[in-house]
Amino acid sequence: MRKAAILTVILLVCLFAGCAQQQEAKQEEEVIKVGVIGPMDLPFGIAEKRAVELAAEQINAEGGILGKKVVVITADTKLNPNTATSEFRRLVDEGCSVIIGGFASGVSLSMQEVMVETKTVWLADGSSPKLTGKLREDYDSYKYFFRAGTLNGTTYAYDIFDALHNYFNGKLNKNWKKVAVIRDDAVWTEDVMATLRPMLEENGYEIIMDEKVPKGTEDFSSILLSANDADVIITLLAHVNGIPLVKQWSEMKIKAQLLGHDLSAIFPTAWESSDGKINGEVFIATGGATHIPVNERAKAFIEAWKEKYGDYPDANTAYDMYDALFMYKAAVEQAARDGKNASDPDVVVEYLEKFDKDNPFECVRGKLAFTKYHDPVWGDEYIRNWICQWQDGKVVIIWPENVATGSYKQPEWFE
Repeated sequence: MRKAAILTVILLVCLFAGCAQQQEAKQEEEVIKVGVIGPMDLPFGIAEKRAVELAAEQINAEGGILGKKVVVITADTKLNPNTATSEFRRLVDEGCSVIIGGFASGVSLSMQEVMVETKTVWLADGSSPKLTGKLREDYDSYKYFFRAGTLNGTTYAYDIFDALHNYFNGKLNKNWKKVAVIRDDAVWTEDVMATLRPMLEENGYEIIMDEKVPKGTEDFSSILLSANDADVIITLLAHVNGIPLVKQWSEMKIKAQLLGHDLSAIFPTAWESSDGKINGEVFIATGGATHIPVNERAKAFIEAWKEKYGDYPDANTAYDMYDALFMYKAAVEQAARDGKNASDPDVVVEYLEKFDKDNPFECVRGKLAFTKYHDPVWGDEYIRNWICQWQDGKVVIIWPENVATGSYKQPEWFE
């Protein structure tokens, strides 16, 4: 009798445990987990996290993805390749169907290997051409990687050359021919210069200086003196803080126009942090990162961000990573409507690839269309970086004409 009672208890315990496991499995099936990865102690990672959380909140309010609630799980790369790879793997192990974010191409390159191993769809941030170059080398292994709005760094060369050659020297007849370059001592700038240098030289421009600066550089005075004979100083700064540079440029009254990719200029706080000395700097707005709404989707995004977080987006990464989750939703739901297995990463890749020139995805920056190797198509009618200038405390888009909100104003000491 006693043995029978013990067996009954054991059976009941097993039954309850089995029910609990089934319930847990059922709950797992009722959600879609989305991983967000980036440097979470920097504005870029924080912006990625906030953007995806805002998108998830809006998507859940409308019924989720495939009728399932979206759950966002965050991972911090700490800008360390080893940490990043282990955190990427953790997101996969926790059941994330898609990874969004990244930042810092060198770190992202290391995470790509985990992506290949786990066949995880990754809608990524990161500008180095090497990231999508992997698809050219081995498409079948690396096809899960998509540059989700962040443009291939090669296109920075197109933006800068277009601004210099077609706007300043074309439309405005500036005849600026002597160029100095100040750039990060980093792989990504080598990729940009590999495209930009021949474009300049073949069109009659003289590069009188090409200075690479290490992370942490704050004294630019000697470099600026060397660049004083230039007409234009092209900046390629993402790892180096450009605020000390613009301050010294203004204080020293250097008569060469700053023009290029200065990530610090994109922040809404750049005016205050530079004590207004950023006035006159021209920069390319990577990520569409100005709070100037150029379409209705951008307007709605900025308003929703301000309502949720109280201010403008923390960094340029917010704009693209917000749209990334909506892009994933559109792809998997279309796959499901077509009777395909929307949980199969190969199927998701197939449907993300359908966002091409003939069927672009409408996003806050315009129309996103993927190339064969999963880069966004560059162009006025698709996505490109806007040429902006700080003017009297505000950001003005000066080029291209289809989105311009103002015209170039030369710094006061240029008179």
